[in-house]
Amino acid sequence: MPSADRDVRLSYIFSGIDKYVSLLLTLALTAIVARLLRPDEIGVFVVSYGIVMLGETVRDFGASAYIVQEKDLSAHDIKTTFTVVFGVSLLIAGGLGLAAVWIGHLYSDPRLAPAIQIAAIGIVAGAFAAPPMALLRREMRFKTLAIINVAGLGINLIGTLVLIACGWRYLCLPMGALMQSVFVAAAAILWRREFWIFRPSLVHWRRIIGFGGYASATTLLNNLYNQLPQLLLGQLIGLDKAALFSRATTLCQLPDRAIVGAFQPVLLPILAIEARTGKSLKASYLYGLSLLSSVQWPILICLAILAEPIVRVVLGPQWDQAAPILRIMALAWLVMTPAPLTYPVLVAAGRVRDTLTASFVSLPVSAGIVALAAPHGMQAIAASMFLTLPIQVGVAVYLIRRQIGFAWSDLVRATAKSAVICLFAATIPVGCVAVFGARPDLPMPVLALASLGAAIFWLAGLAVTRHPLLAELRSTAGLMRRIARERRAAPALAPADTAELVG
Repeated sequence: MPSADRDVRLSYIFSGIDKYVSLLLTLALTAIVARLLRPDEIGVFVVSYGIVMLGETVRDFGASAYIVQEKDLSAHDIKTTFTVVFGVSLLIAGGLGLAAVWIGHLYSDPRLAPAIQIAAIGIVAGAFAAPPMALLRREMRFKTLAIINVAGLGINLIGTLVLIACGWRYLCLPMGALMQSVFVAAAAILWRREFWIFRPSLVHWRRIIGFGGYASATTLLNNLYNQLPQLLLGQLIGLDKAALFSRATTLCQLPDRAIVGAFQPVLLPILAIEARTGKSLKASYLYGLSLLSSVQWPILICLAILAEPIVRVVLGPQWDQAAPILRIMALAWLVMTPAPLTYPVLVAAGRVRDTLTASFVSLPVSAGIVALAAPHGMQAIAASMFLTLPIQVGVAVYLIRRQIGFAWSDLVRATAKSAVICLFAATIPVGCVAVFGARPDLPMPVLALASLGAAIFWLAGLAVTRHPLLAELRSTAGLMRRIARERRAAPALAPADTAELVG
């Protein structure tokens, strides 16, 4: 295997390990906390975190993407990036700290004020993590990133549970998130030990702000839209409904976090390298769409079919109302497969402005639809996604098509096999629900049969359609076996040979 292909596959493997272990820790935290706290207490965190997330979006100011994609990155670029991010972080954290009491009054819940103030401190901590973590991504050191991220989530999990045991209740979640932010920043700094990064500099501030303005505005608009349902539900109906909607969203986005989240950190560096070397992005885009849809669609369909027992198993009986929301969301989310490729493809193509254009065109319309649906409750907001998500994806795909030049029929060909695989994967879950009913207390052996059957039939679908993902899985398995053999053979090397390898 060529060295470049090997490096790419290793990057995907370590990024996947990072995301999958992180996902398991997040699921464990979600499941445990859902049984220890009331929905309204979790709702306090959901609303406060949604508000602070908007501040974190502005804080980053596109710094990570700038460092990853810049062709001729200099020390001044890195120092200026930190200076800008740190200055913006102080302003945002201070503003949130002062506004926290007023926000508590707006929602008629004073518990929001301390939750927001604690979370705001994490914005400042994150400013110190941003440059070194972005440099690790640029260098494709995803093994190091995985260690830092997983350890940070472990700190969050342990810290949150200890605080619950100590009686902190609704404050345990923002405090756990703060512990994670501080740990990640400290670990990233100590790992690289390049303290010159944090020397103030404004040498290239115009170039960085020019890039970061578009990138942060795009991310801000998207995060504002993503947080809008919880913020509206919390204000109009109650924090408990915001928590229910948020938990359903978390479960619906599992495929996104498990599959897309594993590959997206690697996509921008790889696509940026291809763009710098003059390669066409069309083939990479269509190939990526084929791979993503072959995994994402079957999982979403199975989530929709088994919504009631999945909610009961993961969250517990007090969250059963989230199941109908999850079913609607999962079906609506099928159209979102191209979305994760939008940002990395447009940035790699040098069209970061188009990412902002896509958001400006589609999100105000989508937000208006959500606002009209919000007074009618959670199911109305979920159903509105059948309108809003196609609008967002359609605009994004149109802008990408204008840059890399593919036909609409290319999209159909890229995803046709995935649609067949989706039917394969749904066979056993549909049979189980047809026999036993769509009920929360579905017997565990039946749920296990449905899950295992979906996985086996999914693999059968890959084989029958000869999907390219099957070749990717085989290549990755072969690489892992070669790495294992190399490690077993390493102790047999003579000292002189070992010294030569290190040199």
